[in-house]
Amino acid sequence: MLRARRERQAALSAGGTLDFLDPGSDARSGDWNVAAPRSDYADRRVEITGPTDRKLVINALNSGARGFMADFEDANAPTWRNQIEGQLNLLDAVERTISHTSPDGRTYALDDSTATLLIRPRGWHLDERHVRVGDEPMSGALLDFRLSLFHLGQRLLDRGSAPYFYLPKLEHHLSRGAPVERRVRLGAGRARPATRQRAGDRPDRDPPGGVPDGGDAL
Repeated sequence: MLRARRERQAALSAGGTLDFLDPGSDARSGDWNVAAPRSDYADRRVEITGPTDRKLVINALNSGARGFMADFEDANAPTWRNQIEGQLNLLDAVERTISHTSPDGRTYALDDSTATLLIRPRGWHLDERHVRVGDEPMSGALLDFRLSLFHLGQRLLDRGSAPYFYLPKLEHHLSRGAPVERRVRLGAGRARPATRQRAGDRPDRDPPGGVPDGGDAL
C-alpha cells in the first residue's frame, strides 16, 4: 500500500496524469449490481455519525436514526488509546453489555431498539505506527477494518445484521478489503464494504429508491 502510494506520487511529480486502471475496465462497462443489503439497513433515510467514545456510542444507537456510523476517521483523534477503546466500545455495544455512568451520576444503557451499526475506519492515507508489517507501519484503515471484522463480524451476523463498513478515501480496486472475509471465515459476500459514490457519477447504479446525498451505496 505504501509502496504503491509512493510510486503514484513519483509518477505525478514527473508529469504523469491520473487515469482509471486497466483492470477495472470490465467493471466500468459491465451490467451489474451489488447484492441488496439486509433488511436492517435497506432504509437509509436517517443516519447519524460520531466518534466511538462510550457515552456517544450509546446515545447514537438510541437516537432513533436508522443507522449509526461509528467514525474512526474524521470524528476521532487517531491516538492508539482512542482506536482500541473505540473497538472495545463497539464490541460491548454489539454484545449489548455497554453502559456508562457520568460524573454527575447519570447512567446510560442501550434501548431495546437501536440504530443499525456501521463502521468507518481511518482513511487509507493514515498509518498505524504501533503495528508494523516488516519494516513499514501498517495501514490504519486495514487495522481498523480487520479488528472490527474479526471481533464483530460473526456476532453481527448471529444477531440478524451484518458487518457494514464505509471505507473512506479508497484509491482503486486493489485497496478493497473484501478478501479479508475469507481469512476470518465469514464467507464471501457477508461483509458489506462501501465506498463513496459522488452524486451524479453513476445514477444508473444507485440502489432502488436512491441515496438522498448520492453517497456510498451498500
